Amino acid sequence: MSSRPAPPLDPDLLTVFDGSSPEDVSHARQLWSSLSLLPPQESRLVSGNISQRLPLSRPQPRSSATAAAGSQLSAEPPSVASLRQRQQERQRYVLMADQRREILELLRRQRERRIQKELVSAAFRPREKPGKDRRSESRQEMETRRDKEMVLQLQLQ
Repeated sequence: MSSRPAPPLDPDLLTVFDGSSPEDVSHARQLWSSLSLLPPQESRLVSGNISQRLPLSRPQPRSSATAAAGSQLSAEPPSVASLRQRQQERQRYVLMADQRREILELLRRQRERRIQKELVSAAFRPREKPGKDRRSESRQEMETRRDKEMVLQLQLQ
């Protein structure tokens, strides 16, 4: 996985299987390779896939021509066209704010007029008695009214 060359091995640290059968040597190698220590859990929290990381920002080499142009741009005041554009945007926002204020003022005046008209007409509005509704008249009252109408019809004849 790593492209680093292996460190030089000290012959005193190597275990030599002199006089052992090739089968024992292979078993010993398997044992030692399986007993290699795993890295601590903290080092495995980030994926080994480095493509998930963001690329590092590296300074771009500047040529003398681009460096000179960059210094001129920063020292130069904003152009007339950009100033004009900013001024037009400000005027547009001011007009929009004025229009909004006018609309809110118109709505406020309309609301005040409506409230005044309601107050004037409140004195002339018929008030219904609480709990009394034409539909909730009792049966007796309806029969009494019919009887009165019949009597009036008979008298007119």
